[in-house]
Amino acid sequence: MSAEDVKNAIKDLNDLDDFVKLEAESTISMNMPDEIDVLHEEVVKPFYHKAIKLSLIDILKSLKESSSIPVFAELLHDQNKWVRRQSSSALAEYGDDAVDTLLELVNDESWRARGGAIWALAKIANPDTLNVFINAHNDERSFVRSGCVFGLGNIGGEEAITILKEMAESDESGYVKANALSFIEKLEN
Repeated sequence: MSAEDVKNAIKDLNDLDDFVKLEAESTISMNMPDEIDVLHEEVVKPFYHKAIKLSLIDILKSLKESSSIPVFAELLHDQNKWVRRQSSSALAEYGDDAVDTLLELVNDESWRARGGAIWALAKIANPDTLNVFINAHNDERSFVRSGCVFGLGNIGGEEAITILKEMAESDESGYVKANALSFIEKLEN
């Protein structure tokens, strides 16, 4: 099948008929990884409905190709929060292979991309990234700070506990405070 066939199948992912959607997913999957570049080009296009993007993200995630890491990173800038969340989760599944790409995003001007990167790094919990969470724990956005709490809590250690105590005491977000307290309890016991 050609790249054009894959693009047509991508459009069919938005069809109202479940059978057409299933056929489209099958067509796309059968052409992978040979046509993975087509998926990479299409999934970042802004005009696709979130359902299509989420299906493509699932397909890409299942392939575990490292060439998808920059694509998932780009999707952290998508307008749809579910697309961003799925992309962040996909990046976390790459573990240490995605860390360098994620580190490029932790200071991004978009708080959504910053937060997605922090949350992915928190799930990876590589001890070498502890300073990322320490530096970002005062971010202006609670979404980023809450990801920091999980990163600090998952990595642990005295320095992480100190920052978690500071956040539990002074953060303006109840969610951040509650999770910081939970991790402190877990790490100190």
